[in-house]
Amino acid sequence: MRIILLIIGLLFAIAIMIGPTSVAVCGADEAAAEPPEAVAEEAAVEADSESSEVDEEEGEAEDEDGEGEEDEKILEIEPAPHGWTVYAVNINAHELLITFAAEAHLPLIVDDTVKRNLTINVVDRPAREVLQVIVDAYGFSWAEVEGVHIISEGMPRTPSSYLLSDIASVTTKYVSPAQAQDLFPLFLQGDIKVNTDQNAVVLSGPQAVLDKFREDVEQFDVPAAQIMLDVNVVEFTDMDTDTFAAMLGYSNANLGVVTDSLTGQLTFNAIVDLPTLFFSQLQALVEKLQARVRANPRIATISGQRATIFIGQQQYLTTSVGDSGNSISAGVRLSMTPLTGGGGEIILDVNEEISTLSAPDAVTGLPTKTTRTARTTVRVRDGQTIVTGGLRQTESRSVRRAIPILSEIPIIGNLFRSKKTEKTTVDLAIFITARSLSPTGHLPETEEAQIHDRFGVEE
Repeated sequence: MRIILLIIGLLFAIAIMIGPTSVAVCGADEAAAEPPEAVAEEAAVEADSESSEVDEEEGEAEDEDGEGEEDEKILEIEPAPHGWTVYAVNINAHELLITFAAEAHLPLIVDDTVKRNLTINVVDRPAREVLQVIVDAYGFSWAEVEGVHIISEGMPRTPSSYLLSDIASVTTKYVSPAQAQDLFPLFLQGDIKVNTDQNAVVLSGPQAVLDKFREDVEQFDVPAAQIMLDVNVVEFTDMDTDTFAAMLGYSNANLGVVTDSLTGQLTFNAIVDLPTLFFSQLQALVEKLQARVRANPRIATISGQRATIFIGQQQYLTTSVGDSGNSISAGVRLSMTPLTGGGGEIILDVNEEISTLSAPDAVTGLPTKTTRTARTTVRVRDGQTIVTGGLRQTESRSVRRAIPILSEIPIIGNLFRSKKTEKTTVDLAIFITARSLSPTGHLPETEEAQIHDRFGVEE
């Protein structure tokens, strides 16, 4: 019995082993019946379909994220009735120029410094004009040497680009070369050189850039307006301060302005139109010794440039004082910067300093300097006057006189000595009148005639 069971198990095992082998052989025979090319094509189709599905999935993911998409590149060069039509999008400059030169049969050399992608659209233009458009649009240098066209980067930074560039030296007439350099765009300022000796700005580059460079210099190199500043510095005594204030208030009542010179502070009191009567009354006060015109300077300057006036004294010392050496100055110092933009108005920046010196100190030998300053920016009409008042100053002086030897005798020496104390109170007023001058540096004819009549000047 055991033998029979062993034989049945052995046969069953052999049947299991022989069954798959016969199936595999059959499959192989069926596959062999098909041509090898068909099997390869089916495998390729399946691979392509799988690859396309993967690409579509990746493309969708990249579109959703907005990343990974390459820039589109297009290059189309076609002949046209009058020349060539070139359409390029994000094409390397070397590829575009060399391809176009080959199509148009142009001998062309492109320097290695040209490393940019170009995008252009030129329709029906001759070959040379197409090159000209590319050169002008991207600022390249272009030259034709013995029939061969050579293109390089515009601004010369290598010997090859320098050989293809030109140089322009433009002399400025009304602005300094440094100012002209600052007026150009930042990317160009580093290439512009300043020639101080010849008062010129110099640039090396392509001809198109140089033409624009010359045009820009001519555009801003124009004469600035000239402005004359008429300054009156007047001292009034205490008794005539009230008369002076009332006179100004009455003369300019139509403007709603009354000056107050009794505030005791250095402030800008008013902006007024000084009538002719003012100068007549001022002259009368001067003749009565009730006023003293310390200075009446006139100075002309260019709009935007500072003009400085100093009216005072300089005292020399035996001891050096800082950087000023062995001298110290005191008086009225005016620093004025006028600006005009047309329209009959002038913006005036005024920096005023008034200082006085006391007697030298007995120990240090240096005087005490008292200073008052004020600074403001005002806008006035052409011909109006800025009035500065309120600087009241009181000075006391003691004058002693004595007869030598006799004045030193005890008791009776006082008979040979004298002492006089003088106390002076003055009020300082400053009048600044701004007037625009003509391009030739003259006032209007009517104003010049009035000035001639006032001072008795014959034309």
